[in-house]
Amino acid sequence: MLQGMDQSEFGQFVAALWERQGWQTQVKNDDGRTFVAVQRPNGGEEGLLWAIPDGEIGGQQVQQFATLCQQYEVSESAIVTAGTISDHAEKVSQGSGVELLDGEGVARILKQKEWTDLAEEYGDGGSSADAASDDGGDSPLDQLRAVGDRAGSKLSGAFGGASVPVKPAILVVVVVALLAVGVLSGVSIPFLGGGGPVSAESVSPANSTTTLSVTWNARVTDTIDPDEGDGKVYPAPQGKQFVLVSMQFENTGQGTVNLTKKSFKFRTNGETYSHQPLAEHDGLMGLEMSPGNYYTGWMVFTVPEGSSGTLIYDQNATEGTVAVEFTRDSKLAVNVSQR
Repeated sequence: MLQGMDQSEFGQFVAALWERQGWQTQVKNDDGRTFVAVQRPNGGEEGLLWAIPDGEIGGQQVQQFATLCQQYEVSESAIVTAGTISDHAEKVSQGSGVELLDGEGVARILKQKEWTDLAEEYGDGGSSADAASDDGGDSPLDQLRAVGDRAGSKLSGAFGGASVPVKPAILVVVVVALLAVGVLSGVSIPFLGGGGPVSAESVSPANSTTTLSVTWNARVTDTIDPDEGDGKVYPAPQGKQFVLVSMQFENTGQGTVNLTKKSFKFRTNGETYSHQPLAEHDGLMGLEMSPGNYYTGWMVFTVPEGSSGTLIYDQNATEGTVAVEFTRDSKLAVNVSQR
């Protein structure tokens, strides 16, 4: 399986996974560690990945990698492993800006994106599926299929009250089974999420009456899960993806700002998209912000799958003219907060 790759193979595999998303990649080995530098074409957004083939990722590794990325001023970073991630690592990552993708998440990507050929190509020394089948069908692709078949046969018992095994060593048993019946729909690759990069466009009209400072961060995803405990998720429509944006607002001017959902839009491929409301979750609330006031909110946009785009402020949507200064903070948590 993926965990059978050596360090060199896994680094090449991670690079190929990001290349499928339109990034340029370069694998670098440093002091026994494998990194993958990624960049959007034409000198665009840059990122650094630490590819770790097996084991459990700990909080100290996350902190070390975060420090390294800060030294080199890397804006986007992620640790990708075929192993597991400790609770401490998850906690440290929340404040470090380092995103985490474990073996279970990699398997979900391969299954849903129909990219299991990558596991076949780079796993087991690059052996073909036919050659692996002669040895008992042990190629990553064969095992992904076999795991799905075995897990599917257990579903009736699992959903009838019996428990589904969830040991970390079982890379894809539960995930593939749930995907097969549609319980899980959607997957996000760190700072990719199935789509292109997100930017924001500041505006400074000469006749502006006040200034709004917006600290923001965004991610692209196929599903939104506001509350992991209630079993409810919002899947993106067929051929679409969500752009989820978290924003912190401050009125730094002298006048009042009428803050509304319709003021913020997402532009991609010459089209402009308005906020996508979610049932039972309000997101950005409409309000008037006096000078010096703060507010935190989020918005969701539904756009064509694979799109890259820009968050914009629509002056025509509200009364008055406002100068808007967007500043991205990659450490700002991007989620649907409960209200």
